[in-house]
Amino acid sequence: MTDTLAETRAAQLKYITETLHYSADLKRRVAQESANEIWQMATVVTEAFKSGGKLLICGNGGSASDSQHIATEFTIRYRSSVNRPAMPAIALTTDSSALTGGANDIGYDNVFARLVEAWGKKGDVFLGISTSGNSESVIRALKYAKENGLKTLAFLGNTGGRMKGMADVELIVPHHGAADRIQECHIAVAHIIIQLVEENFGYHE
Repeated sequence: MTDTLAETRAAQLKYITETLHYSADLKRRVAQESANEIWQMATVVTEAFKSGGKLLICGNGGSASDSQHIATEFTIRYRSSVNRPAMPAIALTTDSSALTGGANDIGYDNVFARLVEAWGKKGDVFLGISTSGNSESVIRALKYAKENGLKTLAFLGNTGGRMKGMADVELIVPHHGAADRIQECHIAVAHIIIQLVEENFGYHE
């Protein structure tokens, strides 16, 4: 192994170790600071499902993928060891015709709000995901949901941005920088919420 290759390997191993340690420490902070909010979110979703409501989820970029990930684990399954009926969750990020048509006809910032108008009703739950807290399309959807009787949840990052304080219950991942570490916490929290909802319905391993 050449000196250059050895140095590169050492630097990259250091980066791997430091990144994983930081990610773990960030999750510990979320556990310490936001466990009650996570429990509240699971309770809100459980109550909506028990009352015949559904969960609507949206975000942009990686948060769009997270929206789809979360919705699928409610509708299809989260744990193969738990046999339960489907639970009603919809990712508003999956219909390319609605997204492109909306962007063209009413402006992209209004697309998710329009889809909440189409699919949402009083008693449903809206979850908006924005690592910066400043996504205008998510902000407008959250505002519409709140004004029309939906319970509102928010997965945020950094300081919470403009969305801080807007939702009924919010999770702010206290990472100041790129979205990657925030998204890792968001999906970990989502998995916890899904399992709690399952357990609230009596579905256990």
